[in-house]
Amino acid sequence: MKNKRIPNKPSVATLSILLKIKTFLFLFLVSIQLINSQNTQSFKISDSLKYKTYKELYKGLNSSYNDSIKEKIYGNAYLQKAKNENDTIKIANAYSQFASITNSQIAIKYCDSIIDLTKNLDHFEYPGFGYMVKGMLNFNLGNYQLALENYLIANNFAIKNHNLKQHFHINSNIGQLKNLWGNYNEGLEIFKSQLKLLKQDKIDSKYWKVVNPEVLFCLSNSYILTKKLDSALLYSKKGLQESLSINDSNQYYDFVGQMGIIAYYQNNFKMALDSLTKALPHETSSNGLLNDYYYSGLIYHKQKKEAKAFYHFKKADSIYELTKDIVPDVRDIQEYFVDYYKKNNDIKNQLVYINRLLYVDSIIDKTYKNLNKTLVKKYDTPILLSEKEKIIANLKTTKKNTLVVIYVLTTLGLLSILFFIWYYRKQRILKARFKNLILNKSKEDFPKSPIKEPSKKLNGISKKIVKSVLLALKEFEINNAFLDNQLTLNSLSKDFNTNSNYLSKIINSYKEQNFSTYISNLRIDYCVEKLKTDTTFRKYTINAIAFEIGFNNVESFSKAFYKKTGIYPSYFIKEIGKQL
Repeated sequence: MKNKRIPNKPSVATLSILLKIKTFLFLFLVSIQLINSQNTQSFKISDSLKYKTYKELYKGLNSSYNDSIKEKIYGNAYLQKAKNENDTIKIANAYSQFASITNSQIAIKYCDSIIDLTKNLDHFEYPGFGYMVKGMLNFNLGNYQLALENYLIANNFAIKNHNLKQHFHINSNIGQLKNLWGNYNEGLEIFKSQLKLLKQDKIDSKYWKVVNPEVLFCLSNSYILTKKLDSALLYSKKGLQESLSINDSNQYYDFVGQMGIIAYYQNNFKMALDSLTKALPHETSSNGLLNDYYYSGLIYHKQKKEAKAFYHFKKADSIYELTKDIVPDVRDIQEYFVDYYKKNNDIKNQLVYINRLLYVDSIIDKTYKNLNKTLVKKYDTPILLSEKEKIIANLKTTKKNTLVVIYVLTTLGLLSILFFIWYYRKQRILKARFKNLILNKSKEDFPKSPIKEPSKKLNGISKKIVKSVLLALKEFEINNAFLDNQLTLNSLSKDFNTNSNYLSKIINSYKEQNFSTYISNLRIDYCVEKLKTDTTFRKYTINAIAFEIGFNNVESFSKAFYKKTGIYPSYFIKEIGKQL
């Protein structure tokens, strides 16, 4: 029996009892605005909200869920009230909501803020909650080593503070790491103990209703991984009933999909496809979608329906391409395509997937090998953890190390300030240069190059020749002939019926620049106007733009653009996109 069930990522539903996520959505948007708006004044609570309690502000925010303006007002008021009252826990609560509803990379920064804000508090929830969520976010990003490290720190706080819910949730997450690595029996024991704990009524009923289906799901998954399909089916059916009792449709269809996978391993392909097809439209995670497509592909492959198998494996592979989350099933998918293209004599695509398979193998070997060592040495050996904590405590008590820490932090702080000042000034200069380019009149509003009256002689060049060349240059500029990437001084002098020496001297005298700079500046002026007025042109890659205006490579184009405007083309395109 081939068994490659991917463990689900930690769900937001489990945290819903700890966090009221929905009503804090616009608090997150407000906080982003407060952090980034460096040049704006601090938000002031309006008179109508100034004396409202947190509960009233919370209620107002919840009741105006569909009114973004009111939500913004209530959100600002809540956050500012917490800041005005210097209420650390209230601020941390707000940041907790932000970490739960934004993308993982930004959310990790909020977790760091929570940890930094509450690290010296003796509190039931914090800073353990910050470490726990940070672990979940790293798990979602595939950073399993970092996930485990944060879980272990959070678990220490949970045990110290007798926070049963946190301890319970962290154990579930570590159980998922066990399953992900392949320690299926150990993962199974964790989830069996979790279910036993729930049955002891040590967790309140409201929380129990949320986590019980999730524990049943993880337990069922562990039984699949340990090839105990009857037990897996038993707990999936229990989970199905629990989900119906609390009207949780998402969880319900998770169990429907789970039963489809169990049916696959029981070789009941008809039932398996029926369950997976029903679950697919209700999947809310990329991991779940990849699972459903992957197992559907396996079924069609075993039924020798290769067209359908290819379609479903391709769907699963496209999800991996989007998430870049390398879980064990991703390897099977790459292996399938290597065999598929080999059978179809498609050497080019076969080579593509061989390289991808080698890359996936290298990542799996590196990531999972380290994770396994950490699981065995850290999680399963509490004595080592205890010794580590003692060493850290002893080091912190020494005066020498304290001074070193202060010195390092001070140095880093000063460097950070200097970097911020440098970066801020640089951004102001770039924005000023960008603004200057945007405010410049269009080329159609003035002549491309003012033509001086030709002098009588120019180093032996007659006035007639000078005038003829200047008129030709004017026509050359009007027709945008400078966009030709094969253009040289010799080729242009031949077009003007003159020699390269005369043309070079005339350009140097009347355009006040050498030939190369003259052509480069014409191209950059053309490029700036084109980017300002042509939406299609702005969608080109930098390489395509460079070639379009006559440059033969990106490097020479970028250098010329910066020399002429003081900013790089990528920055100009990004900023003009923001304005438009």
